[in-house]
Amino acid sequence: MKKILSMLFAATAIGFGATSCSDFLEEDNKTGETADLAYNTISGIDGLIQSAYTYTHGWWGKEPSLGLSEMGSDLFYFGYDNKQKSMLKYDISAEALGSNVADNPCLDEYWEMFYAGVDVCNNALKYVPECSVIDDNKKAAYLADAYFLRALYYSQMVALWGPIPYNSEPVNSINNTPVRVPEAEVYANILADLKLSMENYKKANVMTAKAATGTGRAYYYSAEALYARVALYAASWLGQSQYYNEALTAATDVINNSGAKFYSRYSDTWNMNNEEATVNTENLFAVHYSNDLSAGRDNCVPYRYSGGGTGQYNSLITRTGYGRQGGSATHLMFPSLWNNGCDDIGPNGQTDKSIFFRMAAGKTTIKSKMTGENIECGKYYSPYGRGFTRYLPSLYFWQLLESVKETDQRYNGTLLTSYRIPYELSQNAANYPKMGEQEFKDYEEAYKEDGNYFNGGGIAILYSILDGDSEEGKALQAEAKDKYRLQFAYGGDIPVYTSGDPKTALPTEGGKAVSDVYGDARYKSEKIEGRRSYPCIKKYLDDQYNANYPTHDLSYRDIMVLRLAEMYLIKAEAELATGGNALATINELRKARAISGKDNTISGTVDIETILKERALELCGEYQRWFDLKRTHTLISHVKAYNAQASGNIDVKHYYRPIPLNELEAVTNRASVSVAQDANGVLQYTSTAEGMWQNPGY
Repeated sequence: MKKILSMLFAATAIGFGATSCSDFLEEDNKTGETADLAYNTISGIDGLIQSAYTYTHGWWGKEPSLGLSEMGSDLFYFGYDNKQKSMLKYDISAEALGSNVADNPCLDEYWEMFYAGVDVCNNALKYVPECSVIDDNKKAAYLADAYFLRALYYSQMVALWGPIPYNSEPVNSINNTPVRVPEAEVYANILADLKLSMENYKKANVMTAKAATGTGRAYYYSAEALYARVALYAASWLGQSQYYNEALTAATDVINNSGAKFYSRYSDTWNMNNEEATVNTENLFAVHYSNDLSAGRDNCVPYRYSGGGTGQYNSLITRTGYGRQGGSATHLMFPSLWNNGCDDIGPNGQTDKSIFFRMAAGKTTIKSKMTGENIECGKYYSPYGRGFTRYLPSLYFWQLLESVKETDQRYNGTLLTSYRIPYELSQNAANYPKMGEQEFKDYEEAYKEDGNYFNGGGIAILYSILDGDSEEGKALQAEAKDKYRLQFAYGGDIPVYTSGDPKTALPTEGGKAVSDVYGDARYKSEKIEGRRSYPCIKKYLDDQYNANYPTHDLSYRDIMVLRLAEMYLIKAEAELATGGNALATINELRKARAISGKDNTISGTVDIETILKERALELCGEYQRWFDLKRTHTLISHVKAYNAQASGNIDVKHYYRPIPLNELEAVTNRASVSVAQDANGVLQYTSTAEGMWQNPGY
């Protein structure tokens, strides 16, 4: 990789970051301070470590990374306003699209970002042992952080691109001839790093989050949990079966000894009052975002050094650029249009003709036609988010959640099937004159039950899994008439999907000139279409109202990267491969997720489809689904069976993402290397090719 010398200031530290092969920047050191001097201070070393952690902000909590890690799978479709449609349809080239925000996979930016993060880790591994002002225990803790993060960044890269250049030392000279290292070797290096991380954490007695080197940083069981995940990936993708036992051992140890535990109420896993790493009992490692979103750049990914000299990553990654402090944008990715959608429920506003309004600072009320008073709605509506229509659940996923509805808390904790209003606004929507004649739930009672307000009030928009043309669907429509908008999964007046078959179902497009139910034009707007009006995945919504940031463009929610439930799923999959009792392990998790008094266990034979269903229920939206389908060699079969948006284009080449074209154009050893893929999609080669080559088919 080409050398990038940069001043990554964190505290008083000077950091060095390697980025793209295609760009070179050497900043003028106006302070005269050298790395040797800066990194012989406590603040310098801690700042270097903080710089290494900051690169996590570019992936976890951001829009394009969700596209790369969750979408184009079996669980989600892209919505009307999605910004990565070509990639999600598997109609993508290796071209870098720079600052384009209309349709951009951001692969070149993530290539650069991860290598920059790796180089900061490599500098930490060099300078921490040389620092004379910190003791051996502190050195061990910082080294553990650096090994953990280097492993984390490389684990993302190898899962995306397969064989990649591997840097284990700081970049000190321009390298125009990078070599792609075989996947098995990269995985072995990652696992070796995690062993060193665990050794150093144990030496420093950093065995809990409270003992970590800083807020939101890793500790011993973070490294062991990542070890379990990476070992499972290597075992399942590459067929290196010896790693199943290692994954099993690591996951079991985390379960038994980390101190992590489940909440009795699943919604508490996602309650923002429990978000901090030292508070959430299930969390093993989370990307930390500061709760102050007003100024500064503490939550931003560091500047980049390409892109025409702009110094900034695409706004799809930063969301608001570098003018604010940054934060997570995940709360914006899953809601549908609720506040400015089809006019059947009234305009988006604060008048007595409106029932919804996007809450903003100083504007958190709607006038009631019933009382003539301004009704405070901030804490009820702010959690719904903006409604940008980026991603919606697939019919397959909605049906999967529905199948556990009666026994499993994860249905209510995952899926938002209605947008609701206070009783005082029930006379505002002229098209639904009987809105006040339904049952309204006291908001505070709803909060006591769920830890949030999502089930409070009464229905304004309801999404039903039923076939609207079925007798049951017709009965529900008769009950809903004049009370609220009702959209069925398929069939009926204004369905979300075109079909009841998960293989062919697509989000509907366009409005309806004349409603079958009402005989009027209330649904004529195209905003009623399934691409823009659908049930929402709610685990990332800002469920706790903060008057400083109502319906904000950014969130301070921490994004959990590793948590206890995944360890049960890893253990079960490893047991499936090694002859253990996978069913018992799955049922342990399902018992923890059971509705009180309900039997949530399953029976029968466990296979990989059983595992994938459980992972879908538990880990949906958590930056893993695409990787799960890839590593289990089920990506093509699941997309063809459950994602009609992508099924027509997906091919074996899509088990790998393309190497960004600007990276290939910058090297001097670019080669046309013929590397085949086996029936499972895995690249076949016997040795490392000397040239820098593109993945097959791109």
